[in-house]
Amino acid sequence: MFLKADGTEVWLRSSRRLPYLSLAGVIETSEEYSSIRSKLCRTYELLPGVASDDAFLVLELEASGAALIFCARPDKHCALLLLGKFDLSRERREACTVLEKLVEVVGNCVDEISLRAGVTIQFEVVQPELAMGDFDLQLH
Repeated sequence: MFLKADGTEVWLRSSRRLPYLSLAGVIETSEEYSSIRSKLCRTYELLPGVASDDAFLVLELEASGAALIFCARPDKHCALLLLGKFDLSRERREACTVLEKLVEVVGNCVDEISLRAGVTIQFEVVQPELAMGDFDLQLH
């Protein structure tokens, strides 16, 4: 987590004000974090300096410019961050709403991360955050 001026913690570092949605929780396993990290590094692109601890690019939604970033700490606290605008205006929509589609995408990502890392991820908090810091965030 990244400490803001008011003392609250956020995951993401950015040189500009950057709002994002955070799903925070824990990785449930008796396995050492170094082993989990190794598995995540084999599967996902590690984004050094983006978060206060490890950050992995899980999914880029090129049509809307959004990205999902999985962050994890050695104490096994973790977060899935939604950066950018989750926009379905360019997609052919079925009878689902944008919120239902977001839940589906997030659920699929969490299932994939859990499978690839061999762990259970339990998210407990969903909250909007505002990143500010000394790092210039740039995704591809």
